[in-house]
Amino acid sequence: MDYGAHIDAVERDTAALAEALRGPLDARVPTCPDWTLADLADHVGGFSAFWTHVVCEGAGRPKTPFPDRPSGAAAGDWYAELAGHLLAELRASRPDTPVWTWAPDDQSAGFVARRAAHELAVHRFDAQLAGGKADPIDAALAADGIEEIFTMIAVAEAVPARRDRVGRGEGQTLHLHGTDRSDEWLLTLSPDGVEVDRRHGKGDLALRGAVSDLELVLYRRPPLGEVERFGDGDALEAWYRVFTFG
Repeated sequence: MDYGAHIDAVERDTAALAEALRGPLDARVPTCPDWTLADLADHVGGFSAFWTHVVCEGAGRPKTPFPDRPSGAAAGDWYAELAGHLLAELRASRPDTPVWTWAPDDQSAGFVARRAAHELAVHRFDAQLAGGKADPIDAALAADGIEEIFTMIAVAEAVPARRDRVGRGEGQTLHLHGTDRSDEWLLTLSPDGVEVDRRHGKGDLALRGAVSDLELVLYRRPPLGEVERFGDGDALEAWYRVFTFG
């Protein structure tokens, strides 16, 4: 996916997220068991404002407003305002605009757009699930999101301050087979990190389903459709030790 596609995804999912945040703020978020919808709103609001200000600084523009969330009221309008600032700053920037990021090899607005697209898609799902019904992640975005997971793990391995967040496998293999696209991945969870082969292959565990559902499973979220599982479930538990996401 290119920069424009990532921004379009941010626009689509933040609109749905704002709508979901118009629900009761004391609702529990099943996929974030320690959070209410208010906690999730604060998280995505802070995330969106933080990266907006990062882009503002990189582009040399004044920082946008970051108002406190109104207490005791639905958070949808408040979040829509913050998401609008993020979208405006990304659209006003080139993908190669130099900005701070936590990825040493990619200090660009393009990194921010991609990170925002995936963070907010997953949390849009969380917010909708708190209301009882969630939509799948766009298939192309989900495939790119799986790829971004590998980037996040690699960055964490390379940055000393993040290295302790990464678990280690013992050679387990996990095969992901998308049924709605041609995407396949064969992952080896070794003591040295995650090896990724983008091909068909036999793993200790195979997961077969729509790419959105595969991404949700990797993020420890419940799939919306059937994900067939063949083999040793311990490989998935090893994955959850390697990759964690709030």
